[in-house]
Order: sequence, then C-alpha cells, then structure tokens
Amino acid sequence: MADETRTESLAFLRYALERVVMAAGGSEQHAHYVADAISFAHIQGKLNQGLGVYEVIDLALKLGVLDMSATPEVIDEGPAWAVVDGNRSSGYYALNVMADIAIEKARTSGIAIVYGGNHNDAGSFASYVYKAYEQDMMAMTSNNTPPLAAPFGGMQNLLSCPPFDAIVPSDKEPPIWASLKFAEFYDADISEAILHNKPMNGKWLIDPETGELTDDAVPYAQPYEGYGRVWGYSCGGQIESPRTYALNLWNEGMTAIANPIGVPVHQISDTDDFQAALNGEGEATTTVGGSYYMCINPAVFGPIAAVKARSDDFISAVRESKTRPGHRIRIPGETAYNNLADKSATIEILTNHWKPFFENIAGQYGLSETSIRSDFTSLDQA
Repeated sequence: MADETRTESLAFLRYALERVVMAAGGSEQHAHYVADAISFAHIQGKLNQGLGVYEVIDLALKLGVLDMSATPEVIDEGPAWAVVDGNRSSGYYALNVMADIAIEKARTSGIAIVYGGNHNDAGSFASYVYKAYEQDMMAMTSNNTPPLAAPFGGMQNLLSCPPFDAIVPSDKEPPIWASLKFAEFYDADISEAILHNKPMNGKWLIDPETGELTDDAVPYAQPYEGYGRVWGYSCGGQIESPRTYALNLWNEGMTAIANPIGVPVHQISDTDDFQAALNGEGEATTTVGGSYYMCINPAVFGPIAAVKARSDDFISAVRESKTRPGHRIRIPGETAYNNLADKSATIEILTNHWKPFFENIAGQYGLSETSIRSDFTSLDQA
C-alpha cells in the first residue's frame, strides 16, 4: 500500500483543513470540529473517512444544501433528551453540539439521547463517542446516508451505508469500541477499486439488469469531476448478511424514524440526483436525513471504578484466550486507542485524496498546498 498512501504531519493536516473550512465561510469553531473528526479518522487508520471525506462537504456546498455559516440549535428538549436542528450546517458541527448536550444531561439523568436533523455529512463518528469516553461515559451514535445499499435480496439501493460508533469506559486496557458501517461498501470503495486497479473486497456489486454479483466496479463507476473519493455508482449494493441487514434497518429507526425531524433514507437524494443537481437539472436534499447521539453515565448507577475494572478484566480475558494457529486475537478499536496514547505526530493519507483536496477544493479559494504549508511553517517557527 506504500504507493497508495503518503506520510504527513498530523498538525499540518489539521491546519490545512481549518484554513479551507474558514475560507468556505465556516467559523473557527466549525473549522475545529471538521479538522478534529477528519484527523481522528486518520489516527484510527480509517483512511476513507479521512481527508477524502471533505469532498462530501465540497459537494454539499456545490449542491447548495450546506450553509457553512449556520449554527445548529436546540429546538426542543427535556431533562434527558433534546432535538437539534442543524440549520443545513455540516454534521461535524451538529454532532459535536449533540454530543456535548447528551454528555451534560447524562451527568444527572444517567441516560440521555439527542436527535439531530437538517444537517449534512459528519464523517467518521469515532471522535464524537470519544468525547464521552474522556468523561468516563458510554456513547453510541450514527446518522443515515443517501441510498447506497439494496435490501437483502433486492437490487435497488434504498438503504443507507451508515457509520456507527459506540464506546465503553476502560482504565488500562483498550475500551470496548465498535466503529463500523452497516453495509459492505460505499462510494469510497468504488473509487479506490478503480483508481488502484483492483477488485472490490467481495462480490457485493449487484448488476442492475441481471442481478448477478461481481467484484468488478469498472462497469458501474461514475466519477465526479475533480474528486478522488466521492463517486457515484449505477449498481446495487449487496448486504452480505441478514444480521447486517437487520442492524441497518434498526439504525434507520434510530436515526430517522423515531427522530421527530428525521428524513428516512428513501427520501434522501441518491447519487443520480446529486449528479443532476450539479448539472442544474434538479434540486438535492441534504446528504443526511437524521442522526442520534445516546450517552450513558455509568457513575449514576454505581462506582465508575468498578465499571472500568470490569471492562479491563473482560478485554484482558478476551485477549488472553486461546488463539487459532497462526492468528492473534484483535480487539476492535485498539489501533485507535494505541495511536491516541502514542500521540504520533504523523499519519497516513491516501494519495488519491491529497491532490483533489489541495488543487480542486483549496484551489477554489486561492489556496494551495504550497501557500498553506508556507503559512503553517511560519506559525510553527513563530
């Protein structure tokens, strides 16, 4: 993968992202939220949720569905719940507002949930649950997405490929940390396969005419000009397991159906709608229909030290259990946990995400890698 990634300064990546967000009309706070979440994905090693995901912000701006100057606001609330209208801001801003409210309410209520809507993509959700972890709390959060997957046994994309993160407090061991998606692939996997001339990781592409499955993305890929991650595709997306399918449907219930301002996935614009809107042939919705953030404060129900001790004991038992020959037992989230503990100054970035960001996105604001790096170096030396 050496030719597919480049090693860069984490501090420079954050600085570059903040400069571009503010150039696009975002506040300093908004810029911090975007840079924090995208950088966090690189620390995790989730490179498709890293720099390239900024293309979704740029796409939403071009579609006219994102207002970088907007501020999410609470429109209804109770002692242990709230509803946040994103006001067409980014999900990065909305989810941080939602997380902070849920964490604060859970301090006394024990459990709190905040629903969000009328906002756009939020990237990787790991940084949002980590905010709860830093307060010795549990959290789970997600949003729905444009239609990117077909129902189990179907051919037409009517379901999200939603991000999902959940975390449990720990002490010395890595936390119980789920960071995944409830479908097999999304647009970034299509672009990766085409740009690096390789098959998909499974036969998950459903031919729209025959219903046959394939791992060859070439006949279905629909590039978006100037982007290296965000592409469309004309095939259906196979969900491989009934378990994933059930979780996908449950997540739609959490993000958009129980949500009083949620919009279910089948009412969100698909990739064809986005292409048409870019060409002035229609209008698009926001790129997210709804979201939720649930926080649980175990300290309300008993000593937090006991919770953390049980978590550590459990993870230790899992790690030290008997392994299959030639294998090791992996703990989900431990890479991110270890990287955060190490405070590494560098991260890996996919090469096909780097050029579009600096040339096609930053460039429209009169910025470039050279100019941003020069300003960054000047600040560093000051």
